[in-house]
Parts: sequence; structure tokens; C-alpha cells
Amino acid sequence: MKIAVLPALAVVFAPVVVAQTPAPSTSDVKKDIQIEVQSPIKAAGAVPVKAEPHHVLLFQNDYVHVYNVTLPPLDATLLHQHDLPYIYLTVGTTDVINAVVGKPEAHLTLEDGSTRYSAGGFAHIARTDAGIQFHNVTAELAHPQGSPRNLGDKSGDRPLGGCPQSAAGAKQNDQVPFEQMVACFESDEVRLDMVTIEGGKDYEEAAPRAATLLIAMSNANLEVSLGGEHAAFLHEADVLWLPAGTSRKVVDLLGTKSKFVLITFKDSGGAAAK
Repeated sequence: MKIAVLPALAVVFAPVVVAQTPAPSTSDVKKDIQIEVQSPIKAAGAVPVKAEPHHVLLFQNDYVHVYNVTLPPLDATLLHQHDLPYIYLTVGTTDVINAVVGKPEAHLTLEDGSTRYSAGGFAHIARTDAGIQFHNVTAELAHPQGSPRNLGDKSGDRPLGGCPQSAAGAKQNDQVPFEQMVACFESDEVRLDMVTIEGGKDYEEAAPRAATLLIAMSNANLEVSLGGEHAAFLHEADVLWLPAGTSRKVVDLLGTKSKFVLITFKDSGGAAAK
């Protein structure tokens, strides 16, 4: 079995997409601020994502293309086209201008560990005008996604693809029960969960029915075993494909706390990374 272990840094932005329910809370509005400045960008001349030099393809198979993109301070991407839907995980604090063709520019400020879903089908430029490096891991979804929707607490108040607040601090005091896996989002094809392991509470699945992409979050120190054998050590922004039908176990190397996200591909039973 071939295991793909990839250090990943990825950048991809999307127009801010919010679930079709009540207006977002004040805290969410602060994270996704729209600036009413008409974008002068024209779609003509946009390059594909794979040809944009800040986007480095790290891993791909029949289900997902994972990009590592780093945008240094005071820099900008080329105008590039996103044809496919995708999910991204922010690594570190984000303060970036998202200039989408035909829409007002958006000033995005996202916290470390934020996740989002985009339907794709747009061209844009990302700029780090605030002087802060941008880093995320972007998983481009190769299949049509059908109906996307948030899961869990206050699903309608969160941007589409965002995880509940409980995922950021599942155990804040003795009155809050430990939640190892927090459901965030799903479409007809995928499901997004955020997982916390700490104090010997490992993540295990004996007979997974579907393949999954694991993305390590900030400060993660993970050891992954597949089929009872060591597969990889993973740290911040590393990714690993977990095949269907093979037992999986993830432990925190330091015995403290680590977090990661899982993107499960519902129709991938028996699929191997290619």
C-alpha cells in the first residue's frame, strides 16, 4: 500500500458563502468583512489553479486535489480560475484581500483553524496587503457536490463549511464534555469533521467504509497507524490519505492535545490513492 504524506501549505480563497438561513452572528461578520470596492479585474487571462505559481499540487487522486499555497506578506497571486468546488483549512491568522472578478473586493480576516467551503466557478486574485503571510490547505473536490450544508450547532449562523465554536475548544472547563469529533459540514459527496485528541483519547476506526483525507492543524503532533502498522508522523499542515477498509489510529505524540480535520469521501469504498 502506497501512503502519501505531504507537508502542505495552501491558499485558495472564495467569495464568502453563507448557509441559506438567518443572518450570521456579529462574531462571524467580523471574520468575513465585505469591502464595497468594485474589482477592476477582468476574467480574460486567468490561469488554471495548477498554473498559478503560489499553488503547488501536493497530492491528487480520483476524488481530491490538494494544493500547498503560501502567499508572503505584501504579495499577490496571479489572476487564476477555480472551476471545481473545494474546502480549505486556514493555518495561522489570515488578513487578506480577495478580489473576485465581477464582485466587490472582500477583506477576509479568519482565525487559525477556520474552515470554509466554496462552490468554485470564479476567477480571482488574493493579496496580502496587511503584511501578514497567508497559509492554508486547500482540498479541491473532483466530483460534483450536490447540496452543501452545515452540520451541528447553529449551522445556519456559520459561513458554509465553517465548524461550530465548540470545535475550537471542546473542553474549556469541567462543565463542558469532551467532544472528540465535531461535525462541521457535508455535501452529497463529502463530510467534514474536526477531531481533537488529548490525554490518551486517541482517534480509532476499525473498519472505515470510506476513504478520508486527514489534514493536521496548527501545532499538531500526530502519529498515524494504518492496518496496525506505523504509517506517518504528521505535523502542522501535513496531509495523509486514509484508504477505506483499513483500520486507522491517530495518537498525539506528546500526550497533550492535537487537532486535525477529516474530509470523508462518501462513495469511495475500497478506493486507493492513485
